[in-house]
Amino acid sequence: MRVLFLSPGDLEAQLERLPLAAAIGRDLKASIQVACPLAAAPLWKLLPVVEKQLPFEFEGVTLADWANLMGSVREPDFQACLNFASGWNLDLLLSLSHIPVRVARGGFSCTAPVAADAPAEAFLKPLGLQSDQEQICISLPPKALEQARSKQPAGDGPLLLLAPSQTPQDWSEQHWSALEEAVCSRITGGRCQRLQSGSIVQQTAQLASADGVVSSSAVASGLAKCCGVSVVELQQLTGGQALAELPLESVLKALGIA
Repeated sequence: MRVLFLSPGDLEAQLERLPLAAAIGRDLKASIQVACPLAAAPLWKLLPVVEKQLPFEFEGVTLADWANLMGSVREPDFQACLNFASGWNLDLLLSLSHIPVRVARGGFSCTAPVAADAPAEAFLKPLGLQSDQEQICISLPPKALEQARSKQPAGDGPLLLLAPSQTPQDWSEQHWSALEEAVCSRITGGRCQRLQSGSIVQQTAQLASADGVVSSSAVASGLAKCCGVSVVELQQLTGGQALAELPLESVLKALGIA
C-alpha cells in the first residue's frame, strides 16, 4: 500500500503529522511519499516508512506547478492521500486522480472530510487508525549520534538539554542560567547543555542523546518527543501567564529537584 501526504507549513506543522505517517506505516504496512517544503524534507527522512520526499513550496504555486507535482506521483499506485493543502487547482487535479481515499479539511476533491478545527490525528480516522506519539520510530545516522555525544559535557551523570526558543517572549537568560546551576548542584553528577544550532538531523541527535529536555521551543519539544525523550515544556507550566513570568521554582518542581 502507498499513501501520499501533501504537507505544507513550517516544521511545527510537519511534526504534528509525523506520528500519522508512523501509524500508517506501522499498522497498514504502507510506504509513504511526502510533498513538503524543501526545509522540511530532512525531517521526513528520519522516518523509515517514508520512501520519498518531494520538495514542493506550496505558497504562490500555479496550476502548472500542481500539475508537475501530480505528474511526479502518477507512476506509483496510491491508495490514499492525506491532503493538508488547499486550493481549487489542487482539488481539480486530485479529483482527476485515481486515488480512492482523499482525506482533507475540505475541497471538492475530498472523499473523507475532517472538521476544520479537528487535530491532525483526525486524518487517521478514515483509515481506521489512531495516532500514538510513543510508538513513532525515528531513525538517526549513527555518526550523528556519535558526534552529539562527543560534544556533551564531561561526566557520566544524567544530561539535561535546554532548548530555549530564543524569541523576545522567551524565558529570561537569567532563568536559564539559574536552571543550569540548580541542576548541576542538586543532581549528583548532573550535567546541562544548550541545544546547539545545526541541521535538523544534528539537533535531533542532540535531543535523542539527552536524558531529559527542558524546552520553550515547540520544534525542539516535538523532536524530543519523537525520540522518546522526556520533555518539560515551559508553556505547559505557565498556567495562562506570560512565559517570561514563569518562576524558576515551577520548573524545578516539574523536574523533581525543587
